[in-house]
Amino acid sequence: MCSLVHMRPFVVLGMLLLFALAQRTAAQRHRDPCRLLTDAEVRAVQGHAPAQKIPSEQPAGSFRFTQCFYRTPELSSSVSVAVGIPLTDSKRSGPRDYWQAQFKREERDEREESDEKKHEPRRLVRLGDEAFWVGDPFTGALYVLRGEIFLRVSVGGSPDQAQKIKRARTLALYALKRLDTGGSAARSR
Repeated sequence: MCSLVHMRPFVVLGMLLLFALAQRTAAQRHRDPCRLLTDAEVRAVQGHAPAQKIPSEQPAGSFRFTQCFYRTPELSSSVSVAVGIPLTDSKRSGPRDYWQAQFKREERDEREESDEKKHEPRRLVRLGDEAFWVGDPFTGALYVLRGEIFLRVSVGGSPDQAQKIKRARTLALYALKRLDTGGSAARSR
């Protein structure tokens, strides 16, 4: 029979593994886009609380792209929140590479002059490490980078782009409070 002294390293190892698993599960919860906004926050910004939260995941190649559609009774007031998260086994940050390709002018492919003017990302300040609004008066999304993770918030409602940006920004600030970016300090200013 093994003595308790000989079992102690296994008990300690087991406790460490359980602790690591609990930390990973907590981090995943704080990266779940359906947990980043409360019903009350959506109601305060959009005028309607979500009737349903519909999670999904889209293939993104070098990173995980999870999304939640906060469907409100008035469908046009719905909200979409997505999170780009690095793959654990990747040596490079897929979300940061995507960010560089999308928002860094010197690294983007050359595009037609007219197309570039129509959909040129608009930089927003004091939000995450960097933030951009991309869209037109009818559709658009706010992208916020913090650490190696990015957040995308899209809101329905009035076609007034300034109002959409304001509402998306407010929801992004709520979401960033809950978003675990893997130990980076909160950088929302």
